[in-house]
Amino acid sequence: MKRERLVSRRTLVLGVLCGLVVGMLLHRSLMDESALLRHQSLRSVDQATDQLIQHYQAPLNQSTLTEAAIQGMVNRLDEYSQVLDAQAYARLKASTRGTFAGVGIQVGLRNGNFAVLSLLQDSPAAAANIQVGDVITKIDGAAVTGWQLSQVVDQLRGSSGSAVNLELQRSVPGGPPDRTVGIAVVVVRQKLEAVYLHTRLLENRIAYVRADQCYDTLAEDLTAAVTTLTESAADNRSDTAVQGLVLDLRANPGGSLICAVTSVDLFIDSGTIVTTEGHRGTESYDATSYTPFASTPLVVLVDGGTASAAEIIAGALQDYGRATIVGGQTFGKGSVQTLLPPLANGSALKITTAHYRTPKGRGFSEVGLMPDVAVNSLDESAVLAAALQVIADQVNQAQTPSLSSVE
Repeated sequence: MKRERLVSRRTLVLGVLCGLVVGMLLHRSLMDESALLRHQSLRSVDQATDQLIQHYQAPLNQSTLTEAAIQGMVNRLDEYSQVLDAQAYARLKASTRGTFAGVGIQVGLRNGNFAVLSLLQDSPAAAANIQVGDVITKIDGAAVTGWQLSQVVDQLRGSSGSAVNLELQRSVPGGPPDRTVGIAVVVVRQKLEAVYLHTRLLENRIAYVRADQCYDTLAEDLTAAVTTLTESAADNRSDTAVQGLVLDLRANPGGSLICAVTSVDLFIDSGTIVTTEGHRGTESYDATSYTPFASTPLVVLVDGGTASAAEIIAGALQDYGRATIVGGQTFGKGSVQTLLPPLANGSALKITTAHYRTPKGRGFSEVGLMPDVAVNSLDESAVLAAALQVIADQVNQAQTPSLSSVE
């Protein structure tokens, strides 16, 4: 009996050892195969580069072919992944901090066109022959047909002192809707600061805050802006707070994830704000207890130009019932782009690494978010009137005492 047990134990130990050896050999085999494939791939690229340089009908150089190879790889991924040259990389880094060199135009999608929505006061665009409503057709000779809004915005930016050539279509006053004239304008970029946030006080002490982009310090700037508006709303009453807030995210193409998370965090005190899902797993971003506007009546304005991080803000506040979303269906860009460290040649990859999901698990890629109150009018006064009515209804509801039975 003891001998049989001993044999059994030896067999078990031998089996475990054999399993470990086989596992190690299999793992090493897979590693060797992966290394071989990598070696063959890199060698193939080198061979192709040498053959092109030697045999192509025109002179080529290593740098040009390397850039083309990187661009080709990224182009095979998806419409949002891209290769940024050194200048575009620097512009993107600057824009996430809320400062950049540009012309001072707010651009948005209107009837499928890239239209000038507003001009920044004292900006190069304001001094040029550009008007609100103009449609941008070409930038530096390149037709913008098929571009993303973010591409148009990026091309309007550049180094301070550099010029950009714009071709516009302008409706003829008093003429038929389809009658336009072409306008060519050369604008010199200049450094612009604190241009993403626009604030004013509406009737009945309602704060209006428009964010043209989601930049890293938006939540901080929004808090300061509402504080300033609160002070201006003071009218010798004991309650000097603004009565509500309209957050305008129309034509906002998005920006940094941290901007979206910290902005939503101003309005909710707990719960998941957004979840990202990629092949490496999921990651959730949660609210903190710092909530300066936990009960302020809130309306978020959206339209077809509201995208990416701006959609995260709207989607999270909508899921929690914290804000009423007013306007039109959003763009539907629910993917996460990560800006990777620069490569040796100075360029950088901005690639899709995950997809967003709202607190209720909604994905909005391609489909966008639907508003709670649909207002598709391009009449600004109609949109603001709808927002003010929603806030008035919220305030009245909060002030109406609840009915309870008396025992």
